[in-house]
Amino acid sequence: MATSTQLLSATDYVVLVFLLMISAFVGLYHAAFKGRQRTSKEYFLANRSMHPLPVAVSLAVSIVSAITFIGTPALSYVYGPAYWPKIFGCILAAFIVSFVFCPVLYKLKITSIYEYLERRFNRIVRYIAVIIQLFSTFLLLGVVVYAPALALNAVTGISLFGSILAVGIISTFYSSIGGIKAVVWNDVIQSSIMVIGFFLIIIAGCIKVGGIEEVWSRVVEGNRTFAFDFRPDPTIRLSFWSTSIGGTFLMLSHTGTNQNQAQRFLTCTDLKSAKIATFCGLCLVGVLEMLAVFTGIVIYAFYFRCDPLKNGFIAKADQIVPFFAVEVFSSVPGLTGLIVSAVCSASLSTISTAINGIVTVVGEGGIKKFWPQLSDAKFTTIMKVLSVICGLIFMLMAGFASVAGSMVIPLGQGLVGALGGAVAGVFLLGILIPWGNTNGATAGIITGALLGTWIIIGSVMYPPISTPLPLSNDRCPVNDTFIFTTTTMNTLTGSGSHSMATNMPFDIEDSRTGITRLYSISFLYFSAVSGLSSLFVGIVISLLFPCKDLVDANLLSPFVVEACQRLPQTLRDKCPIRFTDNDVRETKTVDVALLTTQP
Repeated sequence: MATSTQLLSATDYVVLVFLLMISAFVGLYHAAFKGRQRTSKEYFLANRSMHPLPVAVSLAVSIVSAITFIGTPALSYVYGPAYWPKIFGCILAAFIVSFVFCPVLYKLKITSIYEYLERRFNRIVRYIAVIIQLFSTFLLLGVVVYAPALALNAVTGISLFGSILAVGIISTFYSSIGGIKAVVWNDVIQSSIMVIGFFLIIIAGCIKVGGIEEVWSRVVEGNRTFAFDFRPDPTIRLSFWSTSIGGTFLMLSHTGTNQNQAQRFLTCTDLKSAKIATFCGLCLVGVLEMLAVFTGIVIYAFYFRCDPLKNGFIAKADQIVPFFAVEVFSSVPGLTGLIVSAVCSASLSTISTAINGIVTVVGEGGIKKFWPQLSDAKFTTIMKVLSVICGLIFMLMAGFASVAGSMVIPLGQGLVGALGGAVAGVFLLGILIPWGNTNGATAGIITGALLGTWIIIGSVMYPPISTPLPLSNDRCPVNDTFIFTTTTMNTLTGSGSHSMATNMPFDIEDSRTGITRLYSISFLYFSAVSGLSSLFVGIVISLLFPCKDLVDANLLSPFVVEACQRLPQTLRDKCPIRFTDNDVRETKTVDVALLTTQP
């Protein structure tokens, strides 16, 4: 058992610095060669020349943040393998995004996916969605950078603000000079490091415990084999329904309707490649989540009957991964540094993804609108400068998270899911509902965002009572001691929805009723609640306040268009669709009213 907060060795720091230098070199390479990022099409979309395999890996890693690398094993350590069914949500979302969103968004040949909302509805709906993305991304990135840095600082002694600056500066550097190509290929490298980190922990844990059979034996004895909870109660933190259904909406809001991730499949050479990249990428997210869950199970088996949480060796379960790495790998130079590198890799990927996505949205939806006469070369240069500014803001947000304390963590994480769900709902309205109109879209996205925000704030003010599985320390060696500073204990905060307080009582049922009961729903449902309410309100308002404008068939899912075409002539005439040829004309963004005129 570890005896104190341990500093990394010189070899560990060499490994960490080597990773950061590789990321920087990839950015330099794509800035100096491979098109040199001179045009906006190259900078944002890699000239639509990317192979689906690296795009799939990049898509997956951009979703799997450092909080996943640290928080998901911690979640499994305390609650068991109940997070595993999320892979079903990932697979279902993969089908929806690949076969519903991709055909529409890719064929429009747009750079910012929110341009679709302007074509389908109007500019107001587009800018509401853009504001939501900007707000939620800046809020999330502060948490994503700060929370894992804090966990590493508490266990390994790595400077909190030093790690924030290092990760922020490197990711900003290669994103700003290398464009989307540098981001994608760095994601491929960083994903490899993350997978190696997971397997190192799993293999080392199994060896230390005495084999996979002993791991399973301890899991059975600890009552951690119950992976599928089919009770329909929405307040159950990790049920089959919350992880699969809630996970589906979470992946939809992350991938199909968020510029940060959707920009990945827009870089592919053709629609078929975009579908393959999206489907494989989301399935890979499920695989990485399963690896993270199994990592937590193995760590539980290692600390079986000598739990560092109950002993006070660590303050939060979110510290269990770096704590395990220090204890098991500190005797082998460089291995602890490799685990820390895996955490930093996840942070690098998330930051670079956000920088590229935000710059694309602001550039296409803002700068080009106000200065349409701007040359492409000057526009690309401005975008590179804007990337640097975004990186600096992300680092400032991480500093804000450290000052704001524990309240900003769950609030930030929850708001991202809720706000993203509202945007997903209005995209579904536009792509799937032919009679959906501007009135419904505006009312839907505002309603979904407000409802989601209300529930999130309520859940922070009245947090749901959690019921972790029992942990024990009745077999710890009597001579184990651990020095954990009071400052660390007081400053440590959780990591959002994956945070587990050590003083949470066991086996306590939430007896709240009425409106406060709503605040106890699982965090995985936040996106679904805001998304479904956005879609439902949009449909109802569209029916109550219909528009006479016809909708270009290219703005609807091919499945919807085909279904309407197969209707009897009398019903088909009532569908508000303007059927055109299958080729999408590459035109400038226009209002829906212009789309009603015949070519």
